[in-house]
Amino acid sequence: VCTDAADAIATLRADAPERIRRRTDERQSRPIVFMFSGQGAQYAQMGRGLYESEPTFREAVDRCAEILRPFLTFDLRPILYPAAADEAAAQEQLRQTAVAQPALFTIEYALAQLWQSWGIQPQAMIGHSIGEFTAACLAGVLSLEDALALVAARGRLMQALPGGAMLAVPLSETAVTSYLSPTVSLAVLNAPDTCVLSGPDAAIEAVQTQLEADGHLCRRLHTSHAFHSAMMDGALADFRAAVAGTTLHPPQIPLISNVTGTW
Repeated sequence: VCTDAADAIATLRADAPERIRRRTDERQSRPIVFMFSGQGAQYAQMGRGLYESEPTFREAVDRCAEILRPFLTFDLRPILYPAAADEAAAQEQLRQTAVAQPALFTIEYALAQLWQSWGIQPQAMIGHSIGEFTAACLAGVLSLEDALALVAARGRLMQALPGGAMLAVPLSETAVTSYLSPTVSLAVLNAPDTCVLSGPDAAIEAVQTQLEADGHLCRRLHTSHAFHSAMMDGALADFRAAVAGTTLHPPQIPLISNVTGTW
């Protein structure tokens, strides 16, 4: 029995058998689902502690960064883990989709590799937007090399399109309909009462002003473009060509599709 964390650390280091009780928890494990987020969640220094302390995580990040280097023409690691003086610049770079997409994939993939090295195995996986690529890769649908090539191409093609904005809104699909317009699209249905709108910056700013005037608390996402809207149509042909050059395999781990909602 230990009195605090420092006492526990000292006891474990001393390997004092009279103070340590060992037992095995016989409870049945619960099913585990790996869920991978999309853009808007990224920030400079994400996972830095793990990169510095966990070899499995670091090796996965390094492997992704090396595979990505010829596609990106730069090393992703100084942007993920910048020096203190460069952190503001790195944060701004991570707002750009050409950087954000490979950065998120890399961290999500490395986290999954770390969890699996600890014996945490998913019974199913799901991803949101760029997170679907991570889930597909881990499920065996895409090789790591093909997944990273597609992620880099997707980011590059989207970056070349006109910029835009996205707005998280705490309303249902029905309730948010009155705020839509030819330039403001319903991009995401995250939950029964949570949506994301997408469109040009000025249009999103105007609809945010209206929503807040009506008493709805909204949040702009950290994105450079209006994803999941008609503003992405200009990238479709080239991205289809990139996908056509990859080999897809049946998933080895159950994978939930955001398109169909089924396995």
